[in-house]
Amino acid sequence: MIYISSFTYCDSIQTEMTPQGPRNQIVNPLQILAPIAIPSNYSFAIACNIAGFDATKENSVRIQFISPSGQVLNDTGEVKFQLPVEKLKLDKLGVMQFNLDMRNLVLREVGVYSTKVLVNGEQIGEYKIQVIVGEE
Repeated sequence: MIYISSFTYCDSIQTEMTPQGPRNQIVNPLQILAPIAIPSNYSFAIACNIAGFDATKENSVRIQFISPSGQVLNDTGEVKFQLPVEKLKLDKLGVMQFNLDMRNLVLREVGVYSTKVLVNGEQIGEYKIQVIVGEE
């Protein structure tokens, strides 16, 4: 069964080099998006961990960010992925993290926006976030 094991809206995701290899750092998790005006350009990131897919075959993921009026503001399209053979020996369950960096996305309305996550053509999750006019 494919499922989302974690999902976070945040300011950014930084890659830190460690002796064990690269490691992702989530910077400032967000509960709301608060540009100083609407409409406005706004930048943020999404970290999404997907688990439970068949790691022995090619899979696809698609992430869409949608306005309250239903307009798709960002669509990754179908992103195909397959775990390397050497990773299959270590990871039999199939786990993959997707980091999506949204820079200068135009937010035209206040309200509840949503992010839909589709794997192999099937929606497996939807995450909502409120957009308000923030303070300067």
